[in-house]
Amino acid sequence: MVFHYNEDESVTTLDPAFVKSQSEIWIVSQIFNGLVDLSPQLQVVPALSDRWEISADKKIYTFHLRSDAQFCLPGDGGKVTHRKVKSSDVAFSLSRIADPLYASPGAWIFADKIDSNLNEVFVPLNDTMFQIRLKKPAASLLNLLATNYGFIVPQEYKNLPKAELARHPVGTGPFYLKRWEEQIKLVLRKNDRYHEKDSAGVALPYLDAINVSFVKNKQTAFMQFLAGSYDFFNGLEASFKDELLTANAELKPKYNQRLHTLITPFLNTEYIGCYLGDPPGQVNYLKDVHLRKALALSVDRSAIVRFFRNGLGTPGRFGFVPPQLNPNGHLARDVEFDLSAAQEEFALSGYAKLKVKPTITLSTTADYLDMMVFLQEAWSRIGVSIKVDIQTGGMIRQLRNEGKLMLFRGSWIADYPDAENYLACFYQKFLSPNGPNYTHFTDAKFDALYEAIESGGSRDRLNDIASANQRLSEQVPVIPLYYDKSIRLMHPWVHGLGNDVTNRLSLKRVKIVK
Repeated sequence: MVFHYNEDESVTTLDPAFVKSQSEIWIVSQIFNGLVDLSPQLQVVPALSDRWEISADKKIYTFHLRSDAQFCLPGDGGKVTHRKVKSSDVAFSLSRIADPLYASPGAWIFADKIDSNLNEVFVPLNDTMFQIRLKKPAASLLNLLATNYGFIVPQEYKNLPKAELARHPVGTGPFYLKRWEEQIKLVLRKNDRYHEKDSAGVALPYLDAINVSFVKNKQTAFMQFLAGSYDFFNGLEASFKDELLTANAELKPKYNQRLHTLITPFLNTEYIGCYLGDPPGQVNYLKDVHLRKALALSVDRSAIVRFFRNGLGTPGRFGFVPPQLNPNGHLARDVEFDLSAAQEEFALSGYAKLKVKPTITLSTTADYLDMMVFLQEAWSRIGVSIKVDIQTGGMIRQLRNEGKLMLFRGSWIADYPDAENYLACFYQKFLSPNGPNYTHFTDAKFDALYEAIESGGSRDRLNDIASANQRLSEQVPVIPLYYDKSIRLMHPWVHGLGNDVTNRLSLKRVKIVK
């Protein structure tokens, strides 16, 4: 059984320490495991470790490695060898994430939690027992270790160039890399010695292989999916949205027998980011909070969900943190759409007092062009001159990380299911390019709330989450548009393809039955 799907974004690395895009994360998730994983119900469960203990002061985590986990090492001529995972592999893997010299974008998962001497932080006790020693409690450590930055790689890569793991990944997962023709095709083969079994004792994975194509044109790829070339299609090609779906996100009758849908609210906030740094040689008008408030108040979020998403989303009225992760989210409720209030805020801004209004560039990918033009027109009604600039997804990420985009469409899909993960995007110590604070928002009041939430030292964590979310709504480093719903289209012969609120792709339990 071979499972086929398409990625319209390029894959540039398969090193879990450096992957950022969904396309890359989905592939490395088939190749690697971490010490722990998340269940479909988003509970932390064993993976390469079968159990662990946490010290009374919550600063020492002791993991016991399972005895049957093995690295799958592809060799010349199709030969595959295996070796057991050791604690020294775990120490190497996590140390390179935390090491500033390695410059992993995942360094933030350990930021401010550990001392600089990594040999005293990540400690093999013997081949099968491993410790992480923190300098302070971290309430989300296990969730963080379940992300791709917690994936374990063999220590043999210690003395090899970074590019070696990027091109030739070696992991313990249900599949291994067989072939990779960049921007054309990528093939994963079944790892016959994968350690997991299903409830009946049958070895996973069921599939023999995964074939990933790289067709950039989404319309072309979608037509190929309808013709049966791909087993599933993630998302919805804009040009076919109205053809396939009703206004209530249901399949139209002519497709009911041909396709199945899986629609899931997932932890993704779609937003407009406002860069608040000081770009060289430019005046950054977005540093004026009144201008940012004016932009936020003039966005009709309900219209965006209705006209551009066919109901696949919830209007972003509750701040940056999705309501599933913020039970007190109503405390951070934004005004949905208030043109009069927007004009009042605009009048208070320095930008409004300029005789000639400079154009502010809004950067996006082509598939969001219509939505961004809608915002351009909305903002022009309050007096803001906007230019919409189209870039590739890769270029958007690069320029955003470098602080070269003033306004940009973005999305934050939770790395782990905790409000802390969303709030981390605005913590001062996590400024890009080495962290997820792409807006370069800095605020002492917010930082204090975040530190209490992150450390587990908060007296009332839910209220602190709501307060931090409210602070973001007041200061407007981002303008939430909507909380997304994912849609997966698949052919009837696909069985076992699930989904969860983090939009992960797990293929180890998928079957093709034609």
